[in-house]
Amino acid sequence: MKNPDLSLILPVHNQEKIIAPVYRDIVHMLDRLKISYECILVENGSSDATLGVLTTLARSYPHTRVYTAPKGYGSAVLRGLGVSRGVYVSYMPSDGQIDLGVFPILWQLATSRKWQLVKIQRATRESLSRSACSSLFSAIVRTLFHTSVTDINGSPRIFLRKYVPVLDLGYRDSFIDAEFAAKARVLGWNIKEIPMRTLPRVGGTSTRSWRTFIEFFTNIWHYKTGSAFSDWKHHVTHA
Repeated sequence: MKNPDLSLILPVHNQEKIIAPVYRDIVHMLDRLKISYECILVENGSSDATLGVLTTLARSYPHTRVYTAPKGYGSAVLRGLGVSRGVYVSYMPSDGQIDLGVFPILWQLATSRKWQLVKIQRATRESLSRSACSSLFSAIVRTLFHTSVTDINGSPRIFLRKYVPVLDLGYRDSFIDAEFAAKARVLGWNIKEIPMRTLPRVGGTSTRSWRTFIEFFTNIWHYKTGSAFSDWKHHVTHA
């Protein structure tokens, strides 16, 4: 069987009440692209009936596969990447805040093969505090790892699946995007970011809290001072 053009990975956590309409809109957008695709829905540690809703969606929509992963955004992304079959892969939040009008633009840019990664830069956020936090996190990563990425956590992002093994991503929380940016810099990737307005949440609540700050700074310390990143750099530069 021929691999689909695109594998879209959607981490889903505690979204039993909103994922059905959000996913419907995503499928309609993909259908309009006139490409072959698969959607990989990854339930990761929900405490509600999210998994049951995803199972129902998979029966209602062709090209939909459902998996589970431990709690953590990165955990869901890694699970999805591991089972993906598309020529290109993409991942993004599934909380309804993505302006889907940007996806066809990203797809056109990705398939031009001018860039190794195309992604969004969130031009607006739902609050000034979220905007300030994102800017701070991105600035720290840019400074420490010399990456040019403006919005570290901005997704959707699209890239060729053949790059998944060399990226060798491993973080199981939201720091996976910082890991991605740092490794893309070492690999010398050309990256294209386009602005996207953030839509209001369809429902549910954000998982960001003071623990997010502790998690980020703990991760950044271990990643900068530990051996995992340096060992990976040595491997890819001497392969």
